[in-house]
Amino acid sequence: MIHFAYALPPLKPGMFANLLSRYANLGHGSTAFPHWYRHGWFPEMPTPLPAPGSITMQLSSYLRRRHPIRLYGLEETGEMDCGINDIILGHPHPDPDTVIQRAFSSSVACKHKALIFPMHHALPEINRFSLPLLDQADQVFGIMGPYWKDTLSQSCFAPWTHKITSLDMAIDGMEYPYLKRRFNPPGHRGYFYIGSSSDRPEKGCDILEKTMSKLPEFQNGWIGGGRELSSMKRIATYASLTPSFVSTLADQFDFFINTSISDANPTTILEAMAWGFPVACTAGSGYYNIPPITTLSSTDIEYNADVLLDLQFAPEERLQEISQEGRRLIETHYSWERFCSTVWKGLQPYTC
Repeated sequence: MIHFAYALPPLKPGMFANLLSRYANLGHGSTAFPHWYRHGWFPEMPTPLPAPGSITMQLSSYLRRRHPIRLYGLEETGEMDCGINDIILGHPHPDPDTVIQRAFSSSVACKHKALIFPMHHALPEINRFSLPLLDQADQVFGIMGPYWKDTLSQSCFAPWTHKITSLDMAIDGMEYPYLKRRFNPPGHRGYFYIGSSSDRPEKGCDILEKTMSKLPEFQNGWIGGGRELSSMKRIATYASLTPSFVSTLADQFDFFINTSISDANPTTILEAMAWGFPVACTAGSGYYNIPPITTLSSTDIEYNADVLLDLQFAPEERLQEISQEGRRLIETHYSWERFCSTVWKGLQPYTC
């Protein structure tokens, strides 16, 4: 048995979701679902399903087709009912009463203990709670962009590099159709961002604000919760990223920007590339040295403004090439088959 603990996906809003939430604790279930999810039954969920719920659904489904699996919620408390030949696979959690924390900090008898979680280290205090669990783990699957992989030996995770297998994040390209097929004229192109504007320093929203303040003459917008962003216009707090909605974004905006300081592998960057938007982001987003992605600085605001101006006045042909190459990467590299098969290949030797 593989005991898999990760974030449960959200319910699709509606009467059915309200009913399930009311009776969620029956059978000692999680606060989001009754206990039926443990054996593979899920109610209606949003489409496309955002991370981390998409990771849970894709990986649990992939593993279940190959081996018995029992699913637990990330915040679920209590004990796992493990056997000596079982495998534990889970996301660290700071609460000592959660199932994964208790399984790793106790002498639970099992065959193999593995962790899987986003790994980034520019702000090591964010991941400090997970470090004791790495000591106990036999194996670690780190969801990280190439920047974090290349700098792992200089990070707080350095003592455990021999245990770590890197995973590139993934999306289902069928759920994110290629929609950005033409660009606005030079001087009339827009920039947009999707993500939280909270005061979490890892998101780098202060860099985003300062960068966009240098380009006030161009259209910009963002979608996300949290405080207002100076120099940017909020489109919506939340929006369902349906093809019709994204088509309206594609008419108004031309470039997706992200200025994270310490972000493992944001799926919004992959989603933007899938839709056909050229992406400009910092190395702190995890993505760097990737040809269709333009690199921004986390410290040099003037440099960022110059880079975005270069895109603003770039020939249509160049932008089309960037757009098509980004989409190709989604279809050939950032796939769930690649993500899930990497995890399965790591666990398979211990399933015998």
